Amino acid sequence: MNQLRLWLFLTIILFPALVRAQDARGMAIGYATSAAPLGIFGLYWNPALEAVPQGNGNWNIGTGFSAFDTSNINSPILRFSPSNAMQSGQDPVQRYQDYSGLFAVQYGGLSFGVIYDQNLNYNASQGSLSLFNDRSNNAVSSTPYNLNYIQTLQQIETFYLSYAMPLPLGSFQFLSVGGSLKYHYGSYYTQTSLTGTYTQNSTTGYQYTQTSSTSGLGLSMDVGLYAKISDMLNVGFMIQNIQSNFSWQGQQQNLNLDTITGQDVLNGPSAGVSINQPFPYTTKLGVAVAPPDKNTFLEGEVSWVNQTTHWKAGIERYYPGGLVIRLGTFADDISGQQLWTFGVGYFQPNLSIDLAGITRSVPDLQDSVALGGGIDVSVRF
Repeated sequence: MNQLRLWLFLTIILFPALVRAQDARGMAIGYATSAAPLGIFGLYWNPALEAVPQGNGNWNIGTGFSAFDTSNINSPILRFSPSNAMQSGQDPVQRYQDYSGLFAVQYGGLSFGVIYDQNLNYNASQGSLSLFNDRSNNAVSSTPYNLNYIQTLQQIETFYLSYAMPLPLGSFQFLSVGGSLKYHYGSYYTQTSLTGTYTQNSTTGYQYTQTSSTSGLGLSMDVGLYAKISDMLNVGFMIQNIQSNFSWQGQQQNLNLDTITGQDVLNGPSAGVSINQPFPYTTKLGVAVAPPDKNTFLEGEVSWVNQTTHWKAGIERYYPGGLVIRLGTFADDISGQQLWTFGVGYFQPNLSIDLAGITRSVPDLQDSVALGGGIDVSVRF
């Protein structure tokens, strides 16, 4: 039981509390989104934004998709492999991948949406990488291997029901409050965990498990506030994942490592387990500044999650004809580097289209330690 608790603890602390984008505009401004009117995509970033008037008509339909890939080995993410992870000398080696998509419908201040999220979390010590490399070459050493390897892949669909309404307070040009009720359905989960020490000719000293599930359920809530204080200044505040709960019901299989070759050996039947993974409680405070007659918006945000502070910033420039250029930046938890986001959009009262990207190295994208991109479309009628 104590070992299972330790395993669950490791599972939780190794899940990075990273921002995720389902829309290109939020990505392009560096995720500094809680005070930036985003139309229907405010469903995710701050539900109070859903009450902000956007274009013509009461109906708004939007969809978007994004991808993100990063690691901490300071080498091109496009060439990530266990061999170059070993050569990096980084210990532990971390990698994070995320694919997200959204489809949402809004009528007035009422919104319904589905967000798809698939992410990979990879954490491997140099000892684990050495064992995997040596056993694949039939060259397992008699020197003990210090192990710490956890790889998790999961897929979750979240159903949002949001409502936002303006508040009639005369001291503000516009003030709104909103909330979201979220139902989380987990459709896929698999985790391999190998910890401890492996020594040839010994069957003890490590714990090796493989866990899988196709059933995860949970609920959580968000609340947000948005205020247009003046023509120049907007403020947004959001509390995310209030009363969050989520758990997987799955099967866990114990494995052994062959005492000579280090190869995997099944150890008895699988057993049922419950894996609790509540989504992290997050507080966000953002500002958006619009200098007079500049057709420019400056966005900034600070968020607090798991006792860690995150800063993000973005800028948007609107041109005649509906063209929008965007730039943003944020600190990546995994690579430990400042990443840059950029994007271009086309905005009209009834239609908006956006493209975005993330990188560390411009223009040498192929040498970046992180890469990402997104696209979104929304139609109002």
